[in-house]
Amino acid sequence: MTTHKRCFSFFLLCSVLLLGFSTVDRTLAGGPLVFDKKIGHYIDLSYGALSEEGLSWKERVTLFGGETIHYPDLTNEQRAAKEAELAEMLRRIGIADRMVHPNFNDTERVETAVRSWLDAQTKQVPQAYIAGDAQKLRHAALGFFRAFEIFHDKKYLAAGLTCADRMLKAQLPRGHWAYGNQGNGMMRIQDGFVTRPFWIMLYAHKLSGDQKYFESARRAADVLLSAQSSGGGWPDQWLFPGGSTPSTGVRNGAISFNDSATNATFRIMVMMYHLTKDKKYIAKLGNLGPWIAKANLGKGNVAGWSQQYHGDSRPTRARAYEIELPYTRVTAWHVGPLLTWLYLMDGDEAHIELLKRAYATHEYIRKQDLQYLADWKAIGAVWTDSPSYPGLQYRPGLPDAYLPDASNWGCVQIAHKMIPFLPITAEQIKQYGGYMHQDQPNVPEMGKLARAYQAPPRWNNIYLYSHTSSKVANAMLKVRRVLLEHKRGGREAVLNYYSHPTKYTPDQYLQARIEAAQRVLDYRNRSLAVERGDQPGSSSIGAWRDFGWVSRKYKWYVRDSAFKTAGPGSGTVWYQWQFLYDSKLALGKVDAAAAARGGRGLEMYSNLDSWDVLGEWGMACHEQENYFDVPINREETCKPAGSLSDRGRVESDAYGE
Repeated sequence: MTTHKRCFSFFLLCSVLLLGFSTVDRTLAGGPLVFDKKIGHYIDLSYGALSEEGLSWKERVTLFGGETIHYPDLTNEQRAAKEAELAEMLRRIGIADRMVHPNFNDTERVETAVRSWLDAQTKQVPQAYIAGDAQKLRHAALGFFRAFEIFHDKKYLAAGLTCADRMLKAQLPRGHWAYGNQGNGMMRIQDGFVTRPFWIMLYAHKLSGDQKYFESARRAADVLLSAQSSGGGWPDQWLFPGGSTPSTGVRNGAISFNDSATNATFRIMVMMYHLTKDKKYIAKLGNLGPWIAKANLGKGNVAGWSQQYHGDSRPTRARAYEIELPYTRVTAWHVGPLLTWLYLMDGDEAHIELLKRAYATHEYIRKQDLQYLADWKAIGAVWTDSPSYPGLQYRPGLPDAYLPDASNWGCVQIAHKMIPFLPITAEQIKQYGGYMHQDQPNVPEMGKLARAYQAPPRWNNIYLYSHTSSKVANAMLKVRRVLLEHKRGGREAVLNYYSHPTKYTPDQYLQARIEAAQRVLDYRNRSLAVERGDQPGSSSIGAWRDFGWVSRKYKWYVRDSAFKTAGPGSGTVWYQWQFLYDSKLALGKVDAAAAARGGRGLEMYSNLDSWDVLGEWGMACHEQENYFDVPINREETCKPAGSLSDRGRVESDAYGE
């Protein structure tokens, strides 16, 4: 074990012993998960209970995200049987294509609709990478590039490169892209102002081979590298000499998880290392493990993180509603993936143990919340003013924020302090009174008010449900998937889930074609892609004005629209793309190299299936079977004793009276 691994492991072990808590789960339960149909929730989703046994496809996706399919080698006998199976399936596809009408081919109908729409879009490319057109250009570039890979039509490549060229023209001398009118003196890191164009440039380089796009991506990575803190992360924004900004967000020297400032940049550094083998891009990444452990705000057996920090790991806020408490979304969206990536790079179990603690904290909150389901049902039934808001209703275990000892939790958005969901105690007021509203009704009291048809509390009632509850539920599956794989086979199993070949062998390709044919023949997939066409209210491709559907894939996959079997839904366009891709793959028109796009790598959002038509497209800009073969190290010698003393000071500064 390297020095930095020993230091980090010792640091975390000391923390655990001092806090009187062991992160090791010694009672790994067996058997399937238990779903209580009466209340509509799983009884236990703890690390020890995690299992895929007996789950339907929808249940697996909802809990753990998509699967990584690894195809085995075949014997001669198995290969002959598979070849016969594929031939029969292709025969059936030919019949199915004409079941609706003998003169129309289903696949041709969908392809005609998609290509007609794409052809129209080639004439509507925004002229400049500015304001609202900036996002439109990014989405259009991605859509055109993927269309070129599927249809092999060079006019789509040309349209995508036009988008990339207009983005390239807007790149500033230092290598970043402008935020509003701030110009060259300020770089906005969060919200993808630099990180998203990076991937489009890399995609353009992959497909065209033109070095100017690679140099653009390199310049973006280098300017981002200049803003990295000694702790290994990034702030929301960076002010160059003479720069200024009226915008919110932590600045030079700080570290932010908010809006993916650190995560989005971290994965760029890893990609640049793979592209160049230059260790400057990964020199400080190893510092993040110990920094995250130190920045943990949880007490006792609780773990959790705030959204922004000073460089020395003291929590801070960028906006009034981003208070210095642990936020659920940080574990789900940011720290969870970071600990996973670090674990897969250096193999230090301390990362996964810290992740288990954080997940156990959220599972504890979820189980406590289940006691108040009747109250939440009454609140939702009486105080939801509009049918537009049901998706924001609170989901057990997913509040905005919680106290460092997990003795209470609640919503924060617009209230600027936490509205506790549970009755507050004198000890909570003493420890965290400055972070809580003490004059608002808790959930049992709100339930009584709702049943009596009383008016809701003074704060906008929509935010009583936790404004990110549904989004965090979708992201928590990434953490749950990692822990499931770890439970099944340790680091090797987690790495296997995140790895995938860059080119299929003949045996693998044969099996991939068979599974694609199975999806084409699935009536549910076919009906959603074909039968609805462009009916009013549908979101098939003909109903879209631009490429806005590109950004919806990850949300669609884990929401109800991915499971609909009839009627319009936000996923129609994605069923069309998947249907076309699967049809071409089944017929052998997508070759073995194009069908296997490498490992999942540093996924940002949902875990899509490994066969998905879009997949983790950013990682596929430079395909690697294993993206985590990265020699990260710490720059400085860690000092556990000093770190623990600092940790105590941070807690005192943040919460003490």
